[in-house]
Amino acid sequence: MGKCHDPRPLALCFLEHMPSAPFAAARRLLSLLATAYGPRRLGLMLGLGLTASLAEGAGLLLLVPVLEKLGMGSTGPSSAGSLLQGLGLYLLLVAAAAAVTAARAIISNGQRNRFVDGLRSDLHRALLHVSWPVFQSLRTSDVKQILTIDVNRLGMCHDALVNLGVATLALPALLLSALLLSPSLTLITLAASLLALLLIRRIGRSGFDIGIKLGRAQQAMMADLTDDLAGLRVIKGLGAEQARQNLLSQRFADLRHLQARHVSILAYEQSALMLTAAILAALAVVMATLWLTQPLSAALVVILAFARLAQRGLGSMRIWRQLETGLPAVTLYEEMRDRLQAGAERAGGPDLAPFVRCIAFRDVGLSMPDGRQALQGVDFDLPFGTLLAVTGPSGAGKSTLADLMAGLITPHTGTLLLDGIPLTPDLLPAWRRQVGVVPQDPFLFHDTIRANLLLAAPDATEADLWMALDDAAAAGFVRALPHGLDTRVGDRGSAVSGGERQRLAIARALLRRPRLLILDEATSALDGGSEALVLQTLDRLRGRLTILAITHRDATRRAADRVLELDAGRVLINPPARL
Repeated sequence: MGKCHDPRPLALCFLEHMPSAPFAAARRLLSLLATAYGPRRLGLMLGLGLTASLAEGAGLLLLVPVLEKLGMGSTGPSSAGSLLQGLGLYLLLVAAAAAVTAARAIISNGQRNRFVDGLRSDLHRALLHVSWPVFQSLRTSDVKQILTIDVNRLGMCHDALVNLGVATLALPALLLSALLLSPSLTLITLAASLLALLLIRRIGRSGFDIGIKLGRAQQAMMADLTDDLAGLRVIKGLGAEQARQNLLSQRFADLRHLQARHVSILAYEQSALMLTAAILAALAVVMATLWLTQPLSAALVVILAFARLAQRGLGSMRIWRQLETGLPAVTLYEEMRDRLQAGAERAGGPDLAPFVRCIAFRDVGLSMPDGRQALQGVDFDLPFGTLLAVTGPSGAGKSTLADLMAGLITPHTGTLLLDGIPLTPDLLPAWRRQVGVVPQDPFLFHDTIRANLLLAAPDATEADLWMALDDAAAAGFVRALPHGLDTRVGDRGSAVSGGERQRLAIARALLRRPRLLILDEATSALDGGSEALVLQTLDRLRGRLTILAITHRDATRRAADRVLELDAGRVLINPPARL
């Protein structure tokens, strides 16, 4: 195998060079299905498929006496009563097979939906519990692609495997029916059919590599579309609408080309199989009537059985191609799931007593993934009830310091102490319950103001909501809205101004009643009057909680008890002596 230089995940690169890759992926998909189904549900599905197949085979056997009663046998035509009796029994078996098939389809659809929902839920759960550094390494569009398109492809693979299983169960029943009627004709036709299938199999290329390329093309399209939605303001400002439109149009063309190739493979194979089935049926009639001297009734039923087999063969060929195309989604899903699970935060960590004395940094250092030092040798104390302003140029390490304080990450060197207790990874979830964070670009969900606030404190009362809004200087504009707390804020809070969005985010953070409140440039979009109101709120909160404010605003610096300046990850101005 040649060296793979593809920038996409290594597993996908290897798959392109492995002829057994579709079967390996199919085995992994079966493992996922077995876990989702359980033995009872799997047995029910197989049992229904077997029952329908047996009823179909028995119905074919009953056609022989019916045809003989019509005069196609050696005894000549029979009475109308016996003919109707035979036809009635045949129709009863066909109706039973149809009822079982319908029940299997309904049950299979329900199982498919549960299977897909389970995959989505497992991946979403892993995403919500992944550590912050691992999350930052992900491409958002890849996660969206797997949670939506690729999981749907796995649902399609589920249907394909179920249908292939049913088709496989039908083969023995149909072959047994034909063998009981004419062993010699059945064996000759079966041998010719197998030879024809081997020849047809060489016509089409494996759809597995097309499935891999489809997955990549869909990921590229999703990434570009996500960038367009997030960066539309920049696109318009740069006048780059046509360039972005051309890029996405090319992505659509790539997808269209791959889908056309897939359909072409299916069309050629199905046409060849239909022609082969017709030739085999004609040869079977000739052999039965001229060479093997079979009764016409038996020969017709054998031909009908093989016609049904050819129909199943056409369907199975189409299903297998669909399965090959969808199977690469197994690798994409498992790769993302394993990556998230490997980077999960420790669950069920110990509780942490409320912070009441001091947060201490002791020679703290942290490196970026590319090796650059984000923080180095940071050493200071932050007593409880203090307002600390952190300043410095862009890239100085201010946001990294805030992430450490928020419990999103832990230092690579040195120690962060909470009332003398080292903040270890297993304590991060407990510590975050004591922290409220207001980021520089506050995020609001596409819901009402009430719903956005209650996300921080689901049990909060109406009075609690208004108190938090008052503290954040947001109650006035919320009361002026036509629907008050039940006003929808739009996508990411687009229905309110930047300043209003930040004040709502501050109110949401205060609703948690945090011991530490982190404001990451949270007043940067506020006008002077609104900033003054927020600073008054912070002054009222001083002593009740600890506040860390990352800021470039002089008013916030003047209001702070202490100021810490960072440059290139180092502290330039240290707060007063440690407690």
